[in-house]
Amino acid sequence: MSKEHYFEQHNAACEQARLSACNCYCRGAGHQYDLVKRCVSVTTSGANGLSQFLADIEDVYGGFHTSERDFATPTRRPIPNAAGLNLESGRGASWVERLLVDEALHAAFVQVAQVSITLSSADRAARADFVHDVTEGAFRIVGGDLDSHNVVDGHVWCSVVAEAVSTLPATPSPRSGATTYSTICYPRSRTGRIPMGIADVRAEGIAHLRGCYNAVSGLVGRDEIVRLIGAASCPDLWHHPAAVRFALRPFVVAPSWPPADTTTLAKAPRFNTLETRWSRRNHW
Repeated sequence: MSKEHYFEQHNAACEQARLSACNCYCRGAGHQYDLVKRCVSVTTSGANGLSQFLADIEDVYGGFHTSERDFATPTRRPIPNAAGLNLESGRGASWVERLLVDEALHAAFVQVAQVSITLSSADRAARADFVHDVTEGAFRIVGGDLDSHNVVDGHVWCSVVAEAVSTLPATPSPRSGATTYSTICYPRSRTGRIPMGIADVRAEGIAHLRGCYNAVSGLVGRDEIVRLIGAASCPDLWHHPAAVRFALRPFVVAPSWPPADTTTLAKAPRFNTLETRWSRRNHW
């Protein structure tokens, strides 16, 4: 089967990804690419100045909520009926779980962007080039046919990245078996699904990402950037335990977390709720 995927013709809606789902033919390779590339090269002012980037990323993710029962702050998710809502089960539990992953990713974008404004123009350019090189290769390796649309298959690339970053420093111990990185299910789900074709691209995808990573040993924030790629390229972190565990959680457990004026919810011990629920079905 031929692959008609072209990086330069990729869907801008996927690269900016304002919705919490995506079934683009890129199978996650270019998901939120535009946001990640801008994030790693944010400047103090101008078209990609920090204030503009923060406004744009808030437009995507909404604001940071004051509590789990803050239903007034904008969010990218459907807002449930607050009357009598039990936050520990059903729709209420889903609301909390989504808040945790969305606010953590939003804050991770902020943290990486705040580092960018302290760097030289050359360092920022090098970071942007790294994101471009990783993404361009990902398109070549995991991109599907233009007429292929499957929500689960959108998790191909973030499954590859989750496995690749699982061996980085400050990452929880990796699990055995490649399928543990590509199981797609929400935290209380009994069963999971595996993206089609993951076995065909897994080894090449990991080799590509690690090759790009090893080629830029002096890159400022290299580990954080590659983890951000893994978390941001995931169409919906709420459905991907490995992407949360290996790409997103290292931000949350870092001593510097959370960045100032960001999330008060997506941090320990509440964030650990995700691990507890996914672990019940051995999905963590």
